[in-house]
Amino acid sequence: MHICGPKAPEQSRPPLAATPDRAGCASEAATRLHARSCDPALSAAPCSPAPRERIARRAVAELLEGGARPIEEAPHRGLGGDALPVATMRADAGGLFVDTMIADALLDAGVEPQHPRIARTIHAILQRYPAEDTARAGVATRLRDAPDDVAALAQALLLLARLGRRDLIVAHCTPPLAILLAYAEADGAIPAWALPDDASPEAVEAIASLVYGLARWDARRFLGMVVAGARWVAERQQPDGRWAGGDGLYGSWQALRLLGAVMPNHPAVARAAGFLHDSRRADGGWGVDGSDPLTTALAALALVATRTAIPEGLPEQVRALLAPGRSGWPASAFPRPARAALGTPARVDPGSPAVTALFALKASEALAADTPRR
Repeated sequence: MHICGPKAPEQSRPPLAATPDRAGCASEAATRLHARSCDPALSAAPCSPAPRERIARRAVAELLEGGARPIEEAPHRGLGGDALPVATMRADAGGLFVDTMIADALLDAGVEPQHPRIARTIHAILQRYPAEDTARAGVATRLRDAPDDVAALAQALLLLARLGRRDLIVAHCTPPLAILLAYAEADGAIPAWALPDDASPEAVEAIASLVYGLARWDARRFLGMVVAGARWVAERQQPDGRWAGGDGLYGSWQALRLLGAVMPNHPAVARAAGFLHDSRRADGGWGVDGSDPLTTALAALALVATRTAIPEGLPEQVRALLAPGRSGWPASAFPRPARAALGTPARVDPGSPAVTALFALKASEALAADTPRR
């Protein structure tokens, strides 16, 4: 079994520094990316960033400045044990899901794992999935509510696995996983309560993400469940080659990320690749009334996840469509229903440029031949 990309090495976990303001964080990250863009190997013109670098620089600034919405200022303990005066974060499923997606995209762009923005997200994960026995009853109740909770747990598991933090997975993710796995079906459909007979798009996406997370964490341990779960997801493919839900591209990416990693020769992968190639527009992108950045980003992520050959020139065409305009990216709604628990709004509101920046960054980096595909 081949899992997407190499396993992340164990982090040395040095003490985290005090958190600078968000504008400072964005400026520092943008400076590092600008230095990369001025490398002669990356750009023919001095200090003229290549499309990949331009997307990364602008997206990092957008996600650091516009992607975070703190609730209140309060100190907490960082992973290194030092008290950090940073903003606490919402612990609702929708907000945590988006925050972990943002942290993952920042890692794609080369932002250090110790960055305060990523540290805050990890702290929110530890808050939502406490290690103490006395605090787990509430987690058990939430996990029975909706696929959103499963998706949030899966994304948290993926982020911690990418960072090599198996210790945190064992302490904080294993207890809620045990609740899910207790309801596992023999055919790998987990959990039974999250999979209605009609297999809603949200449920399929959540299970695809969860099974992929299990494979990234410990493929050997969960081998039977990963294979069975991947087959279950493959069977939910639509006749035209995509997975249901909106335009089908976000769900297709989630499904293909799993199938491309654990069974790339499954017929569903080839059908999906055919759908993606056939639905590509003349300008090289994807969209309904014309190519748009979010749809193009999701389609590119799904295509890369198929692990099929990428047509020559596609990365350049796609990046030209993903690049921000003078005023940045257009506002986009998050491509999946990010419903929050107990009616609390998700961190990134529908219609945020941060949504477009998030997926434009991930797609641009995924198209790089030298980038591990996650």
